[in-house]
Amino acid sequence: MAGEMTNSPQKRPDWPGKPLTWLLPLILLVFGLGLRLVDLTDPPFDFHPTRQLRAAIIARGMYYEMLPDADPVLRAQASQLRMTLKSYEPQVFERLVALAYLAAGGETLWIARLFAILFWCLGGWFLFDLARRVVSWAGGMTALAFYLLLPLAISASRSFQPDPLVTLWLLVSLWTATRWSQQRTWRWALATGLVAGLTLLIKVTAVFFLAPAVILLVIDTWGLRQALRRWEVWAAAGLTALLPAAYYIAQMGSYSASYFEFWTGSFYNLWFEPSFYIQWLKILDRLFNLALLVAGVIGVAIFPAQGPRKALLGMWLGYGLYGLCFPFQIRSHEYYSLMFVPVAALSLAPLGKLLLDALKTKPAFWRLIAAAALLVGAAYPVWITYTGLIGVDYAGEAAAWSKMGQELPAEGQIVALTHDYGVRLGYYGWRFVHLWPGSEEFNMLSMRASSSGEEAADFETLFQAETHNMDYFLVTRFDQLEAQPLLKERLYTQYPIIAQGNGYILFDLEP
Repeated sequence: MAGEMTNSPQKRPDWPGKPLTWLLPLILLVFGLGLRLVDLTDPPFDFHPTRQLRAAIIARGMYYEMLPDADPVLRAQASQLRMTLKSYEPQVFERLVALAYLAAGGETLWIARLFAILFWCLGGWFLFDLARRVVSWAGGMTALAFYLLLPLAISASRSFQPDPLVTLWLLVSLWTATRWSQQRTWRWALATGLVAGLTLLIKVTAVFFLAPAVILLVIDTWGLRQALRRWEVWAAAGLTALLPAAYYIAQMGSYSASYFEFWTGSFYNLWFEPSFYIQWLKILDRLFNLALLVAGVIGVAIFPAQGPRKALLGMWLGYGLYGLCFPFQIRSHEYYSLMFVPVAALSLAPLGKLLLDALKTKPAFWRLIAAAALLVGAAYPVWITYTGLIGVDYAGEAAAWSKMGQELPAEGQIVALTHDYGVRLGYYGWRFVHLWPGSEEFNMLSMRASSSGEEAADFETLFQAETHNMDYFLVTRFDQLEAQPLLKERLYTQYPIIAQGNGYILFDLEP
């Protein structure tokens, strides 16, 4: 019958019996955890502060809204700052951090970094066990080492944004889907649907990786026709779609469509420019090393299990489609490639197995040489990343932004050419500002205008529109002011400087 589940005999997962080899993945995980705990309490300026401080403002607003005895003025200010930020996905991580603030008895921003680190390291265990089951113990260790020690993974897994959390749930989804394909029980079918649904709820773009992997695993397990007749397949699909559909359609509605329309529809012309793909490859080379990605493609080709091999190939193609759907961000935002890290790690697992199998036949001397070479190859980028973490102290910068917020006029509207879309001043200075575009935004708007056939606004029109009903013009990005000579001339020749401090100038927009 279509609803019956069949249990095929399973190969016992490869797991060495020696005590040391049982401990090696745990030792690697503890090392990866300890590496990420370096400078735990530093302000989050080390990796995409725009994204992290945006989440910090949201979490702080939630915290003050839930805090029973909060100062009414601070509560209103924190809530107002939170509401000025648009919601791109369910604020699951931010809510968790706000609840942790309540439990800790105060706002402690490094708690968010600790959560992100734990999410990433927990995902590493699921990655290791998945690779161990479908490749070998050596393959699992290879995948885990890449996942934990890649410099991108070290930096990004410390960041307060949903990407470390969604990467964890992506790995849990792949793990449950693989167990479902192996065990073929209703229990694993429902678990896959629930976990996959939660993954897409946290960040819907995970669908580019998750959908091809699970679909190809299901087709490989039962065949397309048989899969379409099985109730458990439809139950898993329904559970997967239920949670994200309820939020992204019912809660976000037209905003979700407009977001996709802007970032994809406005930049699709990049698909036909060879320079786009060259720049994408340069980013991949910087983040992953192209030689390792080429090795990963070879690893997919020699993957020992047919179903996981198809699933991995599907995720590679899904990443390509993901980049085409977000052509602007895939070249400018490193964390847009973060969900690709476990895909590349799994792809390298078969090569780890081949290497260990080959070394088993060699004398101990050559095994030691190979181990030393691998250790040096992994230690060098880790050391560079570690020294980068400890080499900069951001505490003074956070204090400067806090002081700036106190020195700005308490009343009046401010338009600003400032860092990180205003979130540095928003978080540390408790001030919301209207943004004047930097060169990055001008380039983006120019690209969008050229693709749509529109004309970019001239300076005079833009200045009048952006300063309408504004009382002050704040500048903290002086390099950007130099890059916009028309703006610099207008400010210095027509408006008085009423305040000047550490890292900022404030102009009065009354001529």
